[in-house]
Amino acid sequence: MPPILQDLQDVLRGFKMALDFNKLFSAFVGIILSIFWVLAIITFASAFKYVAISPFELITGSLISPRLGLCSLIQTFLSSMQTVDWREYVVLVVLVFGLLAIWSVFAGSITRSAAVEFAKGDKLGTKDSFVFSVKRFWSYFWCPLTPVLGMLFFIACNVIGGLLGKIQIAGEIAVAIGFPLAILSGFLIVFIGVIGFLGFFLMYPTISAEGSDTFDAMSRAYSYVLSRPAHFLSLLISILVCGVILIFFTSLVACLVMKTTYFTVGLGMGDKFDTIRAFIAELNSEGTSTEALGTLSMKFAALMMMLYIVLVKVAVGSIIVAFAGSASTIAYLILRKDVDGTELFDVYIEEEKEEVVSETVKKDKGAETPGAKEEKTSEVKAPEETKPEPKPKPKPKPKPKPKPEEPKADDKKSSDESSGGNGSSSGKPE
Repeated sequence: MPPILQDLQDVLRGFKMALDFNKLFSAFVGIILSIFWVLAIITFASAFKYVAISPFELITGSLISPRLGLCSLIQTFLSSMQTVDWREYVVLVVLVFGLLAIWSVFAGSITRSAAVEFAKGDKLGTKDSFVFSVKRFWSYFWCPLTPVLGMLFFIACNVIGGLLGKIQIAGEIAVAIGFPLAILSGFLIVFIGVIGFLGFFLMYPTISAEGSDTFDAMSRAYSYVLSRPAHFLSLLISILVCGVILIFFTSLVACLVMKTTYFTVGLGMGDKFDTIRAFIAELNSEGTSTEALGTLSMKFAALMMMLYIVLVKVAVGSIIVAFAGSASTIAYLILRKDVDGTELFDVYIEEEKEEVVSETVKKDKGAETPGAKEEKTSEVKAPEETKPEPKPKPKPKPKPKPKPEEPKADDKKSSDESSGGNGSSSGKPE
């Protein structure tokens, strides 16, 4: 099979992997938390007149509108920022940092589950994937920020050089001499930005598959993009095409489901249901009020229908996010094999160490069981019974030493007695 078709076949596995409950749950919770975070920041910023958009406009313009695309959320936010000043930049930075914190956990969990499933064929539990992503939270968090910080550094260098140029004569000469450095700085800004933007979708899978840090994720992403640009672009185009098809298909299915639901429920409920639908559709226009609904029960029904519309949109977005995480992880493993020669099934598994340790502990505990102790003691007792047999062998060796001393003492005594009685030594005749 040609390499391109093989890569496309592997990427298509992302459709199946995206339908896993753990990945869909992570994506669903991540989107819900992101919506709450955006609404909270917009509510605070609009109260202090930092931004022109209000939370109500955000809800009616994107969340409960007939359009099912989540991109309308960003479009509504950007179109409502009429003036751009430092306060809006502060709001944008706070939004970005909060969203990065949220998706550092949930995107890390999705890519971790995808890496283990694609490489090992085993599905990782939700708890294990969350524990892995939380342990490496800061590695995930700094991945997209590091290229941005690099760009900001070189931008600051050029700005400082431009400020020096305001000095008369000396500043102008300095800028003229150092302008090649500014050109080099501009090249690095473009290089870091473009390659970092293209290779961003490889950074999270790197940490999930290797269990490494931000530096390793960045170096691998830049290296794979530069060393295999054609292979990288083919994988990127495959993912984008499959993603567009998935977005179109899921949005179409969701629209058909909602249209069918509206039609069938409307057949039974009649004009009341049409009134609720008309109220929801006209929320974004001026002059709409809840008085058109009449009773409190009708208002409650309209509120619950709006909530269900939001949940349907979040469900569609969850499938898309789960596919993006799965497909990017598959692309990383394929590029890693092409560049480094590492096999697809080679993925960092932290749980293996814990299993090995637990097995050794179980073996040690099994060796200390009562049955094992009795066997050990019986084995030790057997040689102890045979040990007394060789004991007499070393003991008789020192006994012959005092034996020659005894006759010497007797000889002395006999010689003394003989000398005392006879007055002469009689040792020689003996």
